[in-house]
Amino acid sequence: MGTQSHGSRLLSKGKLPSSLRDLAVVGVCAAIVVIGSAARSEDEGATSKTPETSEAEPTLTMSPLPNGAPGKPTAVVSEAAPRSGCDFPDSGFGDYLGWRPLPLGRILVPSSLTVPPDGGFDLLVHFHGTEPVRKQLAPLGLGLVIAGLDTGTLSSGYKSAFESEGTFDAMLSAISREVALATKNPAARPRSIVLSSWSAGYGAIARILAGGRDDVDAVVLLDSLYASYAPGGKMPDPTELLPFTSFARAAANGGPLLFVTHTAVPTPDYASTLETGTYLLREIGADVPATPPAQDPFGLSRAHDQNHFFLRGYAGSDGDAHCGQLRLLPDILRDHVLSASRP
Repeated sequence: MGTQSHGSRLLSKGKLPSSLRDLAVVGVCAAIVVIGSAARSEDEGATSKTPETSEAEPTLTMSPLPNGAPGKPTAVVSEAAPRSGCDFPDSGFGDYLGWRPLPLGRILVPSSLTVPPDGGFDLLVHFHGTEPVRKQLAPLGLGLVIAGLDTGTLSSGYKSAFESEGTFDAMLSAISREVALATKNPAARPRSIVLSSWSAGYGAIARILAGGRDDVDAVVLLDSLYASYAPGGKMPDPTELLPFTSFARAAANGGPLLFVTHTAVPTPDYASTLETGTYLLREIGADVPATPPAQDPFGLSRAHDQNHFFLRGYAGSDGDAHCGQLRLLPDILRDHVLSASRP
């Protein structure tokens, strides 16, 4: 995928086997999938948007982390990140009509959504952790159609889901049909497409971007970019990261938006999100970012903005910090994505 295909759409071998890397990633992403699976059995086919009145969900206990990651945050991270953790309060579906099943994934459509005569609507497609995303975004009234997919705790599952050419186009067609039914406008179609992922969900976005698409307006990676090490060293494998480096260069040159966040969770046997973040910075010719102020509630450790490329690094190194990255999505959407795509 070249950068030119994106430039016109502004927002208006010797490496670790992938199976081993996937098993290592299980520790940092299993808890959210457990939430999503449990909630899916309750929410599939729901049409009521009344918030649940049952007892609050218990705080999650994270599964074991990748080898080398400490089980608890350091004192400074604990004090600096009071909103981290894997417990996401549920305030219901807000203006949304409840989950509608898709052939691949599921979808939320606002009850008040009005599409113009040309049928255009703003679409967010999120991979991995759809229930925490729903719990955070549904009450905000952002006017987004939200589609989501959870395939398990392995990035290979997300890659496999989009391995066949045309899968994402078929998903978009199914989404448009559901929006057309909900709004009674047969012309319904996405006018802007935002892809987001957490943890293992990057596998789906890697496959989608590898097709050289020019209809993706923004990508948000929430502690969600890993790679094997290249042979003979500790550098992330450039081949695996190619779809993202191409997109990063396009974003840095003013093309579609890319927002990358990472923690400091170590993954000794494969490239961590911190390492892949550094790799992307080098690929766009960025200097080492200055250390931001220490008052950030999530423990911000570094930041870089370059046209439509944004990177935010955080100090947390445990499961709570990893889950906490999902809490950044609402502000990223409001402050960077939607503000650039809407008048």
